[in-house]
Amino acid sequence: MRRARVLTLVGIACAGVALLVWGEWGAWRMSRTAYPARPLPGPSGEDVVLVLGYPPRGDGSPSFLQRWRTRIALRSAPPGALFVFSGAAVHGDRAEADIMADLGARLGIRPDRIVRERKATSTRENIDFSLPWLRDARTIRIASNTGHAARARRYLAESAPELVPRLTPTRDFVPFELGPLRLALTFYDWVAGRMADRGAGVAELNVSD
Repeated sequence: MRRARVLTLVGIACAGVALLVWGEWGAWRMSRTAYPARPLPGPSGEDVVLVLGYPPRGDGSPSFLQRWRTRIALRSAPPGALFVFSGAAVHGDRAEADIMADLGARLGIRPDRIVRERKATSTRENIDFSLPWLRDARTIRIASNTGHAARARRYLAESAPELVPRLTPTRDFVPFELGPLRLALTFYDWVAGRMADRGAGVAELNVSD
């Protein structure tokens, strides 16, 4: 009995490790997708970091994902970068862009290096409403959790394919940074992406009708 219990525990542990490794591998793959084969900087403009919004906590303070996306933006940005925080007041009275921009300022971003885009209510709108800053950018970085950022890069390719060569990798994947939470986020990003794509397909059908 004791040996069987030990073997069961070992099997569970091995399965857990395998799941963690699978989650890390999947996130690593997503972190490298939807980038140009050969990045090509644009005009002599800004190095723009687009930070995608997320709802705050119930009391209005920055949520975990808001903090993490802001940290990704900071560690990915070259000196002097322009940070575009995008997100409307989808949940609560304050825009996601304002909450995350204020957090970024507390973490050291200069106020003159912050832009607040307060109208976007979806990932596609994050991209579309930020195009005024992206079009003149020298390089473009999109900061979010790994799968979400990959989806946003695909949306950029649909909305403004001429800007894709300016996409520059962000550090949205650091091995074992999140532990088991990586699996949950990978699954969440996959589900959110499927739902968003399905919604876009329904919208296209309605337009064609």
